[in-house]
Amino acid sequence: MAFSTNGAPGSDRLSSEINVAPLIDVLLVMLIIFMVIVPVMPRGLNTALPATASAGDEAPDSPILVEVEQGAVTVRYSINGIEVEKTRMAPGLAELVSRRPGRRMVLKADAKLDFAVIAGVIDAGRAAGAESIGLWTPGADAPSR
Repeated sequence: MAFSTNGAPGSDRLSSEINVAPLIDVLLVMLIIFMVIVPVMPRGLNTALPATASAGDEAPDSPILVEVEQGAVTVRYSINGIEVEKTRMAPGLAELVSRRPGRRMVLKADAKLDFAVIAGVIDAGRAAGAESIGLWTPGADAPSR
């Protein structure tokens, strides 16, 4: 009980002492639950860090660099430094991705672009067979090619 009487059985005086036994039981049950849940929880995201390569060498499994820039009038697309038209981008990506065992692509896009343009390039990369597509953030070093 939460209250107990002090003194003789006929005494009307109540003591407000907390019965700690049920609280300890609840604490132990919660401890067991947390001990079971913690090893099951995910620890983080799986990431693949790019390997560094020497300056002049192009590794066969290096990622394909796709650059999208906002021009004065139109959007310019380039694959590995070679400018291509939007209609030739998907076949060009498919050809390059099929020759690379890593099937990785890195997208460098201009900050002024509409997201629909960037999403279209990502969709073209997925359709070409790229297994992983990275986004190159402004201020980052160039990816190893």
